[in-house]
Amino acid sequence: MNHSKSQTSQYKNRKASLAKTYEFEVADQVQDSLMFIVEKKESTYHFITCQGALLQKFGYEDDAFNGKQIDECLPKYHAIRRAISYDRAWEGNSVTYEDTLNGIPYMGAVSPVYDEKGEVTRLQGFCVDMSKKKRAEEKLKEREYYFRTLFNYHPDGIFTLNKDGRFLFINPAVSQICGYDEHELYQTHFMPLIVPEERQKAEDFFHRAKQGEMLHFETSVFHKDGHQIDLQVTNIPINIDGEIHSIYGIVKDISCRKKSEKELHHLRHRIASMIYQSADSIAVFDLKNHLISANPAFEAFYGWTEEELIGKTVPYIPEEELKTYLHIINKVKKGEKFTGLESTRIRKDGTKFYVSVTFSPLHDEDGDIIGYSAITRDIHSQKIAQEALRKKNEQYQIITEHTMDLISVFNADGQIMYSSPSHYAVLGYESGSFTDLEWTEIVHPEDLPDLLKSIANLKNSKQSMKMEVRVKNSEGQWLTLETYGTAVVNHKEEVDSIVTISRDITERKKTEDFLRKSEKLAVLGQLAAGIAHEIRNPLTSLKGFTHLLRANASEEEHDYYQIMLSELERINTIVGEFMMLAKPQPKNVKKNDIGRVLKEAASLLEAQANLHSIEFILDLDSELFLECEADQLKQVFINLMKNGIEAMEDDGKLLKIKAKKEQDAIVISFKDDGCGIPQDKIDHIGEPFYTTKEKGTGLGMMICNKIIENHNGKLEIESEVDKGTVVTLTFPKA
Repeated sequence: MNHSKSQTSQYKNRKASLAKTYEFEVADQVQDSLMFIVEKKESTYHFITCQGALLQKFGYEDDAFNGKQIDECLPKYHAIRRAISYDRAWEGNSVTYEDTLNGIPYMGAVSPVYDEKGEVTRLQGFCVDMSKKKRAEEKLKEREYYFRTLFNYHPDGIFTLNKDGRFLFINPAVSQICGYDEHELYQTHFMPLIVPEERQKAEDFFHRAKQGEMLHFETSVFHKDGHQIDLQVTNIPINIDGEIHSIYGIVKDISCRKKSEKELHHLRHRIASMIYQSADSIAVFDLKNHLISANPAFEAFYGWTEEELIGKTVPYIPEEELKTYLHIINKVKKGEKFTGLESTRIRKDGTKFYVSVTFSPLHDEDGDIIGYSAITRDIHSQKIAQEALRKKNEQYQIITEHTMDLISVFNADGQIMYSSPSHYAVLGYESGSFTDLEWTEIVHPEDLPDLLKSIANLKNSKQSMKMEVRVKNSEGQWLTLETYGTAVVNHKEEVDSIVTISRDITERKKTEDFLRKSEKLAVLGQLAAGIAHEIRNPLTSLKGFTHLLRANASEEEHDYYQIMLSELERINTIVGEFMMLAKPQPKNVKKNDIGRVLKEAASLLEAQANLHSIEFILDLDSELFLECEADQLKQVFINLMKNGIEAMEDDGKLLKIKAKKEQDAIVISFKDDGCGIPQDKIDHIGEPFYTTKEKGTGLGMMICNKIIENHNGKLEIESEVDKGTVVTLTFPKA
């Protein structure tokens, strides 16, 4: 279409004007260039020389390419592309190419150099930085795209009229305004669109525009469907080579604005009514702080009537807040706005009350500030309630921060929002140091699943929970906490947060365990005292008669009697251990050399150790004297040595026995390299009838514990599976 050609010609004129600028830019780019000479040796291209400012832009030194192969100084794929270009040039062609090296776009050219025989002996070429050209092209495309986008998508209608008043082209917005498509208006005169009463004025404006005058005016036109549209029009003459070529027009549909202006008066009336009936106090002041107007709520708030204060300064600011008030008002007069400022005011009767105030500057039609408004809301009851709540919160905070119970608040996702200071006193962690994940890392792995399950049940049922959980303190020790959890429910009956209160019951648990063990030992002692005597009497008879029968037995029966005697001896040993439990305290207590007792115990077990290729290593200090019953301690030492031998009986190793004097104690340790004891079983060693050995009774270590306890000593076990066990005894010095 012809009108499309006219539009295209305008774009070409813009391109031509820009093209001259680009030529100068390209000329500048030649300064950033390089020259090079290349030779070919054994199918590989070598740079003879390569120099120019462009090398530095590429990131190379001035002589970086001289004497080198192209694949030595260029990236792999770049070198391949250049080799292809050089191959074509070596065949006698002049080659140009565009490429990018290290982020710099460039254009290169290479041509052959011939010798006297007409054979190609080398190549010469140059490269030019194309950065500015590329940017110029992009800029041109961007400007062209911007112009097209601005024209096609501009919300206002844009059109061009020729000097005869006929449409050359219109944008889509014009079609939306008047209802006509572009092809319907092309080469038609604009005058039939104008309503009759506006045509003479439109004609006058068009002639003035043709004389070179830019005009702004309002007029009315017919829509395609016949209804009238109010428009705001701007006519701009297009001057080419000193002559008016056409008229560029911009139209905006102001029908809605016209309608809005008609409604504005009614709106102002409604706003005035709203201000009059507002429950908030609304007052307007001039720049001298004099009251200009006020609504009835102002009179109700402060007790003065509007007539009493018109043209005067309102005396409702307390003396202690006057300086701050004037400082804020000065800022409002400079254009700032303040919203929801909490302060106090004075009524006419002298009483004070809390208010929330919003100050806003008022402007005239020219935008100059001519005064300010003050909208005041009575918040006295709210502030009194907040103050009461604050005092109550302070009381709760005092309780929370000084209790030794651990108080924590979690949100619904399990993140800690608050932890009481008692966390530091009990666990050693600073208050508020936990994140949403760290708190789960200090819970014992065996207890964590049950804890998470209890929290999930708490969130679902909204019922309180109680459980015991082990927690690691800052020193790595496990403490047992008794924890109560309560769900905090919001107005939607959803769990908003969870409050937990925990108490350290570690010592209580130890006391309970001690009492349980003591009760077991007491019952076991009574049982031992009751049955040991009754068992030993018939046991003695059985042993005697068994020896007698064995003496007269045949050779075949001899082994059976030997087994019977062995089992009777085992029963006698168990009864002896029971009797040991029934003894409350050592009887024959005197000062004994523990080193001698250890040597005697080792000598008794030396034969058994030799059978399993186990060697005793004794490291004993001299003069290890202790107030004790030597036979009982010897029984303890023998028991611990036997345990060490049995742990290593599969392959011979060393049993190291060490006894050392320390400041206030004698420390004895038994270290083997045996199979070790799992960590979950160590805590149960010493309980009645608990054993880790296949043929053990579970009484040996319990008796050892009782003997050591009766001597005011302490027994500790450290063990690791497949690496061995260390049993340490600590006794106070004599």
